[in-house]
Amino acid sequence: MQDPKIMPEKITALLEANGASDISVTEYETMTGGYSRLMARFEASFTIQGNHESGSYVLRGDPPEGQAIIETDRRQEFDVLKAVKPYLNTPAARFLDAEGEIIGTPALIIDFVEAESTLPWIEKNEASILTPKLAHLAGSMHTIPINKLPQSLPKPTSGDPLTDQIMMWKETATKHAEHLPIFRYVAAWLDANRPPPVPVSLVHHDFSTANMMVDPNGDLVIIDFELATIGDPREDLGYFKAYSQAAPPDLIDENSDAFLKIYREITGFSEEQLNPVVMTYFLVLGVIGVVSQVSRSGSSMARGETLSTGIAFNLDNLIFGHAAWIAATEALEAALDGEVN
Repeated sequence: MQDPKIMPEKITALLEANGASDISVTEYETMTGGYSRLMARFEASFTIQGNHESGSYVLRGDPPEGQAIIETDRRQEFDVLKAVKPYLNTPAARFLDAEGEIIGTPALIIDFVEAESTLPWIEKNEASILTPKLAHLAGSMHTIPINKLPQSLPKPTSGDPLTDQIMMWKETATKHAEHLPIFRYVAAWLDANRPPPVPVSLVHHDFSTANMMVDPNGDLVIIDFELATIGDPREDLGYFKAYSQAAPPDLIDENSDAFLKIYREITGFSEEQLNPVVMTYFLVLGVIGVVSQVSRSGSSMARGETLSTGIAFNLDNLIFGHAAWIAATEALEAALDGEVN
């Protein structure tokens, strides 16, 4: 994917395999900023199903074997993007090479969206402008009908998403290359302080400003559904707050009352089911999906099974997380007592 001399020919072959004709692929250029996948932008024109199209597109593919920070599935990501597009402001998924037979690595092609990264946009504008937009985005995502989502999406194996997430904390502790007693502490604390349940929904699992952009209309665009599952939607809100501690500002905290009011109106959740205390509970619970992936990659590196400077860099986030988890649990002890069973 890094060679601009051969990639236009491979992309042409992928489009042809999907029934396109009169294909022209130009201006292929690799993109920076992709956290877990290789990415490149290119211009293309083609005819498909009798319609002529032209524009900018993004090729998103797996890195070479042994260099992936996290392991995810391009087919599932493609299917999720197709399913959520009618409900969310997100780039359309166009073409898929699930096994990498044409591109050389599992990859998908999506529309390029003219939008600005969220944090640079905030530097030039008022962060609070985005708070209600974030609430609408989260509410819209978490109310997509389950039957409209891919059947392949992972679902809670225990039947209860909180039980699954708590078990993931425990399993991550036992499977890591080193002893991680803090993970068992967090799991026990979460189990003892469960909030009231809500209906399961799509969960993005990397819901953060890093995976959002602001389009020319000032609306939020959400990207990167590679970690999506079916689970407790409040996991996304907690993860957003956890991420914002490392990469401020926290758009929810810009006006938490307004955010919660809008989100509850869209989802139908009660104040007991979602309030600042419950949201902070999910700040701890909701990070385990990414934490487990980073921990798994770190263990593979420790055993000599993989090599990537990106993995080493991301392991540092676990150290930051330790302090954040302890601080959150200690701060909530008094508040949770008698409020959350």
